[in-house]
Amino acid sequence: MEFVERNPRVRVNCIQPGPVMFPEGLTDAEKQAKIDRTLLKQADRPEAVAHAVEFLIENPFVTGACLPVDAGQHLAGGGAD
Repeated sequence: MEFVERNPRVRVNCIQPGPVMFPEGLTDAEKQAKIDRTLLKQADRPEAVAHAVEFLIENPFVTGACLPVDAGQHLAGGGAD
């Protein structure tokens, strides 16, 4: 709110990533557990975050948004990764 008064071209948004990258050393069972906590039953998709960043950069009308990119994990109650 403070920045918009100084310069309305300043926009602040955030991306809330979910299981977009598996840490090294995860077992197949651990990976599957992370996938199972999402609504879309998907994970390990870092390009999804890149697409969200592109959207926020290219759309000058979006500000103050928090965009979850987590295959629906926030809706499924799967908790943060």
